[in-house]
Amino acid sequence: MKNKTSMSSVLFFKLLPVQIMVVAMGSINSIVDGIIAGRFIDAVSVGVIGLFYAIVLGLNAAGSVLLGGSSVLSGRYIGSGNIDKTSGIFSLTVNLTAIISILVSSILLVFPGAVAAFCGADETLKASLITYISGYGIGVFPMMMSQQLAAFLQLERQSKRNYIGIATMIICNITLNIALVAVFNMGIFGLALSTSICNWIYFIILVTYYFGKKSQLKYSFRSALWGDAWNMLKIGFPGALLVLCLSFRDVVLNRIILNVAGQDGMSAKSALGMVGGLFIALCLGTGTVVRTLGSVHVGEEDRDSIKELIKLGLTKVLILSCIIAVVVMLLSGAVVRIFFADPTSNVFKLAHQYFIIYAASIPLIQVVQVETNYLQAMGKNTCVNAFSVIDGFASVVLPALILAPIIGILGVWLATPIGIVISAFVYPVYAIIHWRRIPRNVNEWLLFDDGFGVKDEDRLAVSITNMEDVTNTAELVQGFCKKQGYDNKVSLYAALCLEEMARNVIEYGFTSDNKKHYLETRVVSKDDCILLRIKDDCIPFDPVSMKEQLRPEDTTKNIGIKMVMKLADETNYQNLLGLNVLTITIDRAKTKM
Repeated sequence: MKNKTSMSSVLFFKLLPVQIMVVAMGSINSIVDGIIAGRFIDAVSVGVIGLFYAIVLGLNAAGSVLLGGSSVLSGRYIGSGNIDKTSGIFSLTVNLTAIISILVSSILLVFPGAVAAFCGADETLKASLITYISGYGIGVFPMMMSQQLAAFLQLERQSKRNYIGIATMIICNITLNIALVAVFNMGIFGLALSTSICNWIYFIILVTYYFGKKSQLKYSFRSALWGDAWNMLKIGFPGALLVLCLSFRDVVLNRIILNVAGQDGMSAKSALGMVGGLFIALCLGTGTVVRTLGSVHVGEEDRDSIKELIKLGLTKVLILSCIIAVVVMLLSGAVVRIFFADPTSNVFKLAHQYFIIYAASIPLIQVVQVETNYLQAMGKNTCVNAFSVIDGFASVVLPALILAPIIGILGVWLATPIGIVISAFVYPVYAIIHWRRIPRNVNEWLLFDDGFGVKDEDRLAVSITNMEDVTNTAELVQGFCKKQGYDNKVSLYAALCLEEMARNVIEYGFTSDNKKHYLETRVVSKDDCILLRIKDDCIPFDPVSMKEQLRPEDTTKNIGIKMVMKLADETNYQNLLGLNVLTITIDRAKTKM
């Protein structure tokens, strides 16, 4: 029997590919836009797209408020087993996203000139930027809605729909860009219009899932948890603050670059902006998974799973990010040539230099993503706010302002790794401030206060792989309960409930297909109760709902489930994140009655 938890690792790597693809989708579309702009319009248009990137960051900031807040709140409600409140957060997120996206779209379409001026466009670029804004504004609503829907679909085990949507969007973007720009000569407006149309296509693919009956999360305007709106905004604000800071940073750096390197420098920066997201897709995807799973584990107050989650992000995935950094360095010349065909040109040299310097920063970006998203999951909003300002603005802008006058554009490029090194030290500094000393162990580095979770001696976590494990685990549970001071009756009830439900999973769930499956049990002694939490990644099966269908006269049918429902004082089931989670409560006081 294995005591080492493995399901968290499996779930982590199940969620990660979708998040990587979501990030990569934006980068791939940006690369396509850049290639089409550079080859079929002109090099200046690449700079125009780069100027608008500050607005794209602003839009992402608005979405990040909702995405961050809804992810954390949904995770906590999932962790506590409350599916109704999870649906309420889903409805609230949809409502708020619709309001914000319509408002933003209206501003872009009605005041494109003011937006262009904010981006820092001079007279030679302003007209083109206004045209681009007009085409882009049409697709803001579906873009922001899709960002939220993609996250909730992953909770519902709908990764396949996300993959289909992403693949369709990429194919449509390539096709429409070629058609509208290269064939119909619609210029930069065609470039933006293509993006907007693709946003609508992606949105339609995602949203249609919620028109069916399969979705567990049900949308209703009235069921939205409006009372949680402020809490959602407060939790999500640090992530949005980061994006807003990145937006303002982009505006400041654009002005510095135009001053020291002109349009060549701006085009070089824009090229990296288009493809850079692809380089750090693993880092950003890891951050999102850490925030999602971290929030669930915080809701469960599961210290063991949190430790495993952070360990994964800072070991296996960090190694992968180092490999990506090396690959990016080796291929940087070829990638730059996609945007700027002449390797002897000044813009090619500037872009190549920037790509190599940026690649060296990728592993540290991975570390910072794990740190910030974990802090957000833990609800350390004050630190995350400080993190956002430092990482998103100050740590890069200040070095750029200092170095640019001395060594020119190289100073702006070097500001990126310098800033990330500074950001990486924010978490350990905060931990030292939090404890008012250097943390002494892993628990303290992870900011576990005394009241968080249960003590090691008050919990038992076991992985089960076969029927023999089921019997052995039942004996362990019975012994654990007795050691905690529970009488023979409570100890026996807990062991019987665990044995019956785990046996049911092994017998039916593990054999339902040819895939490898995982089953974990966690037993906790808390508030004079024994809590049994049984998790598996098999096909959905709700034993709690069955108790309404079981008839007393059917004495031989589902006898095991009948026994569990009779012995348990409270049961709760949910299936989100692709897991069946059954929680059984046995109350010492009620059992004595």
